[in-house]
Amino acid sequence: MEEHRQEFLGLCEKYLTRNGNAELLNWLKTSDFFVAPASTRYHGSHEGGLVEHSLNVYRCLLEELNNTQLKNDYTDETVALVSLFHDVCKANYYKKGTRNVRENGQWVTKDVFEIDEKFPCGHGEKSVIILQNFVQLSADEIYAIRAHMGGFDTSVKGGDYFIGKIFERSKLALLLHIADMKATYLMEV
Repeated sequence: MEEHRQEFLGLCEKYLTRNGNAELLNWLKTSDFFVAPASTRYHGSHEGGLVEHSLNVYRCLLEELNNTQLKNDYTDETVALVSLFHDVCKANYYKKGTRNVRENGQWVTKDVFEIDEKFPCGHGEKSVIILQNFVQLSADEIYAIRAHMGGFDTSVKGGDYFIGKIFERSKLALLLHIADMKATYLMEV
């Protein structure tokens, strides 16, 4: 976990230069971001899973930008910011709990992570709100972070078509979604 924490902070130190970055990183260090899971039962459902996932998305986004010859269209800061912080909404979001499960015919108590949502306003939009408390985001950065869940976003299930509209306007948003899916389903299974 410490290796991932240092890599994450090193990338931030190297690429983040805008006003408010120091305050953002100070807040992040006081949160559980570096020990939190990425999910309760799926990808990265272990301590440190969130920072590990964020780093995987960063690497996948770089790969997608290179594959599509769009690397020069975005600054290193934008690439780092949207990929490393797309799931910042999961900081201070989980708590440890227990669940009884049946193993080999016996009931045993297992440690699990549970959701403990304190600011229920969505997923991508919550990450945007948190980030905007510290740094100014461009429209492309907002689109990318807001739409990174793609068709898995709960608003899409309700019939909202904004994800497609975002993908039409922002190649970065589409590529961040692809990077998130690659990290989740190919690297973190």
